[in-house]
Amino acid sequence: MKELDYIRVVLIQPTHPGNIGATARAMANMGIRHLALVQPRDFPSPQATARAAGADYILENAMVVKQLDQAIADCALVVGASARLRTIEWPQLPPAEAMDEAVKAARHTPVAVLFGRESRGLTNRELDRCHYLVRIPANPEFPSLNIASAVMVLLYELRNAAARAAGDEAATEPQTTAEPRAVAEDMQHFYRHLERLLTLLEFGNGRSDKLHRKLTRLFNRAQPYTREIRILRGIFAAVERKIGR
Repeated sequence: MKELDYIRVVLIQPTHPGNIGATARAMANMGIRHLALVQPRDFPSPQATARAAGADYILENAMVVKQLDQAIADCALVVGASARLRTIEWPQLPPAEAMDEAVKAARHTPVAVLFGRESRGLTNRELDRCHYLVRIPANPEFPSLNIASAVMVLLYELRNAAARAAGDEAATEPQTTAEPRAVAEDMQHFYRHLERLLTLLEFGNGRSDKLHRKLTRLFNRAQPYTREIRILRGIFAAVERKIGR
């Protein structure tokens, strides 16, 4: 199940080092080894090491960054976990389906699975980076899971999805290498270029945040190829040249 080597668990601003260690243990249980920590409050920590229960190698090799964009820059698919329903319309999948999509993408490029803060989860800006939102169907009267528990549930579904994919692949003809999807870093450059062009055209004045979120949802849903993003940015540049900028 080589796809598991391309999965990255991302914890955003974890406050309790024990949760980091327990997450590492869950990752080791399910065969995932790449962990990224965005602004952890207390790391490295003896408590994290103790709770890892032997998964120290995951903690030792964890990526520690200041911004979410650094943790997902090379990822073509980003899945965000949330315990609550959102008022913002966003593509939502049940755990099994979300992890099926993660495994498909991980055949060719890194995939990130995001987990938010213990107290309030993911912000709307962080959701803007996600292609899908996944919600574990827990007891509606007590839906909030401990981070490590949520990680274990989704990685269990991920491992099952990888096993299913391996069985399907063995029963079919080998496929040609797929064209690469644009990764998160490419998409952020694209969105900034698009925003500059819209400002230059004075399009959407007064409603830029709402317009930006809608356009982000549109292109995240499309999951464009790298070549397609280059074509679009080439068009943007041509428009800028035409109007003298």
